[in-house]
Amino acid sequence: MNSIRHISLFALALICIGIMLLPQHIRESLYLNIEDFKQGQYWRFFSAHLTHYSWIHCLSNIVGLLLLIGIFNNSKRNFHWLVAALVTAMAISSGLSLFSAKLDWYVGFSGVLTGLYAYASIKTFNENTSLSIFILIALSGYVAIQVFQGELIDSMLIKDLNTSSHAHAYGLISGILYAMIEQYYLIISKDRIKQ
Repeated sequence: MNSIRHISLFALALICIGIMLLPQHIRESLYLNIEDFKQGQYWRFFSAHLTHYSWIHCLSNIVGLLLLIGIFNNSKRNFHWLVAALVTAMAISSGLSLFSAKLDWYVGFSGVLTGLYAYASIKTFNENTSLSIFILIALSGYVAIQVFQGELIDSMLIKDLNTSSHAHAYGLISGILYAMIEQYYLIISKDRIKQ
C-alpha cells in the first residue's frame, strides 16, 4: 500500500481518535451548534466533522476511512485528499446551517467520508469505471433512503448517535461537484499547455 499518498487521511483518523480521548465538555465545544457558530465560534464549522458522539460512531467512521484508502490506494496525493475533505466539510456545515434550522448540533466524519468516496469515484472513473459506478449508485441509494426514511445507522449500531441524514446528502453532492470542477480545470490546463 502506498500509504504516503494518504498520510493526510491517516492524520484525520488519528485526530478523530485524539478528540475522543478529550473530556466530554471539551468535545461538546467542538460540535456544530448553529447558534454558537452564529455567535462567533467559527471553529465548529470544521471541528464537528472530527468529533464523534461515541467510540462506536468514531470507529465506524475510521473503518470507512481505512476502506477508502484501501479501495483508492493509487489515486490522488495528500493535498488533493485534504482539500477535498475541507471543501466537503465546509459544504456540509453550510448546508446544515442554512437548511437544517431544527438541528441542535451535529458531529461525525461520515458526511465528509461520503463526499470523499464520491470524489474518489469521479476522479478514478476512467481507470475503474465499474467500481466507480457501483460506489456512486450505492452511495446515492443509501443517501436517498436516509433522506426519505431517516438515519439508518441509529437502529443498526447504537441509539445515541445524533447524525443528520442530510449531512450525507450534502457530502455526496459536494464530493461529486468538487471532483467535476477539479476535472474541468485539469482539462482546461491541459488544453492551455497544448496551445
